[in-house]
Parts: sequence; C-alpha cells; structure tokens
Amino acid sequence: MNTVLHAIALPYLCFSCLTGYAQDRQPDDARLVEFYQTQQYREAAEYLNMFYPETTADPTVLSRLAYCYRMAGDYNLAEQYYLRLHAQDSLHIPTLLNLGAISVQRGLYVQATSYYERVIAIDTAHLAAYKALSGLMIRKADFETAYRYFASANKLQPSNSDIAYDFAKLCMDFDQYVKADSVLQAALQTDPRHGMLLLGKIQVAEKLEVYPEMVSYGRRLLEQGDESPVVLSLLARGYFHTNNFAGAKETYDRMLALYERMGELDYYYLAMSYKAMKHYKEALSCMDKVLELAVSTNTAFYYGRKADLHDLANQPSSAVASYVRSLQFEVVPLHYYSLGVVYDRKLSDKNNALRYYRLYLKQNPSEKESRYITYVQQRIKELERLK
Repeated sequence: MNTVLHAIALPYLCFSCLTGYAQDRQPDDARLVEFYQTQQYREAAEYLNMFYPETTADPTVLSRLAYCYRMAGDYNLAEQYYLRLHAQDSLHIPTLLNLGAISVQRGLYVQATSYYERVIAIDTAHLAAYKALSGLMIRKADFETAYRYFASANKLQPSNSDIAYDFAKLCMDFDQYVKADSVLQAALQTDPRHGMLLLGKIQVAEKLEVYPEMVSYGRRLLEQGDESPVVLSLLARGYFHTNNFAGAKETYDRMLALYERMGELDYYYLAMSYKAMKHYKEALSCMDKVLELAVSTNTAFYYGRKADLHDLANQPSSAVASYVRSLQFEVVPLHYYSLGVVYDRKLSDKNNALRYYRLYLKQNPSEKESRYITYVQQRIKELERLK
C-alpha cells in the first residue's frame, strides 16, 4: 500500500516574478531547468541560495528550496523550510501535506498523523489525506480507525482502484465480504480490466463461496498475463469446487511447472482432485506432500484423508496405520468410527472393530453424526452376539 503522498507541484521557474529583493542578479531559468531535468536537486538548491539570503521570508523562494531539498533526500533541511512556510500560513494545505509526507519518510508517524489530521480538519473532502491516514493507522494496527478513513476516501472517489483494493482487503479482514465485493465492483465499472481489482474479486468470491466467479475471474487474470501463485491457486480451487477436477489438476500442474512447489492446502486440493478422478496412487503421493507441509492444527485431518485414500485403494492395513497416526495429533471421533469399519469389513477383526466402535461412542459424537451413531450401536449388538 502506498501511503506516502507526494503533494508537491514542480516549482515555477519564472523567477523574474519574485518581489521584495533588491539583488541585481536573478537565477537563470534555463540553468534551473537543466538541474531539474537531470535531477540535480541539491545543486539547484545551492544555486538558488546564491541569489537569496538565508533569512528570506518570500514564500515562493522557501517553497522552491524546500522542494529541492526534499527531492535531494535531505528531509531534515526540507522540513525546516516547510516549517517556515507553515509559520506564515498554518492553514496552507500543500505545506501540511508536504510536512506529513516528509514525516512519513523520516519514520515520524505520530507527527505525520497530526499533519494529515489538520488537513482534513481544514478540508473534510481531501482524498489524499484520508488515504495517507488510512495507511498510518494500519501501520499502528488501529484497523478500526483505518477502516473509517478508507470508507471516507472510498466515498469521495469510489472509482479510485488503489483505494478500492486496499479498502476491500480491510473489509475482508473484518469478514465483511459482501461490502468488499461491492467496493471492488464499483471500481471495476470504471476499469474492468484492472488486475488488482480482479484479484480482489476472486479472493472475495472464494470467501462468499461463489465458485463459478472464481473460475471466471481467474481465467481473465490468466488471459491478462497474471500467472502468479495466488491466481493459479485460487483458479484451481474454483475448478475443484465446480467439480472440474481435471481443470484443477491442470492448473496445479501449471503452477508446479512454473514454481516447482505449492502450499499445504494446494497439495490437499490436488490430492482430492485425484481422488475424485479415482487416481488413488497419485492422490496418496499428494497427501504425503500435504503431511510434509502440514501445520499441527491440520495434521490429524490430513492423516484421516490419507487413510480414506488407502481404504479406497483397497489398502486396509495402511488405512488403519494412517487413522491411528491421526489420533496422535488430535482425537477426531469419526476416525474411531472409520477404524472400526475397516477392521470390521476389510480385515475381519471383530475384536478391534468392537474396540473402536465403543471408543467412537465414548467421544459423545454430535447429533450431526446420528446415522453413524445408530449404525455403530446396532453393529456393536450384532458383533457381541457373534462372540
């Protein structure tokens, strides 16, 4: 996010208009133009100082010197000149904006905030100040205030793509996905091919579970040349959720060809795409990748899905091993149920089947699993009679 706003106009070059000085000589406009064109801003400032005393109070001279020193990267000296201008007119917005921007460049964020707040106190519709304040609030993790400033900026100019995208991202952070979508859509009316806005749309579409839109926006981004990992990943997920498993696989293949690696979640979706296409060997290989990358909160779940694949591939012993492995990370009641079923139906081990069926019921599974509960209760009675 670009929060440092350079609200400086190039100084006027006609120095013959200056008044209040009795010098016989004036700066040569052509030479000044040459300094500016070659970006020799310090040299330009030194050249100007040859014609005007340090004590000058002429606002035009002070403004030009401030500009030159700022462009030369001498923010401390530039600030001194802008402060002299500010002392002459504390309500002059360009001076306040320059002081705010210089403060940001020097890392003086509290001071910068004060200058930008003064701007909006003078002009409640100043877009650049609202945008700068939004960035400063995000820097200090005051996201609620940042939201208010972004909302004001977006209201003033809903077609501004930079503001729209940054505001939409903040809306998503607050789980306001519908709001984020409307902000992005309004900006897209002006620039329907804007890549960052389209990226925002595909991200919102995933949160809103509008999966056909994920595919549509993902394809548009690819057509415009965006083959970044985030776009390929979101497009592949869109394909998966619209049951285009071949499309998901092809997109992930493209991602691997370009970047040679993917994240945990992408390998999971690729594994599930292979599963849907009944390519169990490839699915198992992907699940191994998932488990290599898995964070601890998801490891039990992933081992459970790996066990499912072993079961589908008619590898019951491996399925048991993966279910048991999952329980070392987290107790998932359905994994006890699945262990009971594998022992019961695939391995004909009634004792272990009874053991895991009983363990499943001891977990007090939720009502959402009522059909499994009913089956287990009935199957326990049948197995007990067979003993």
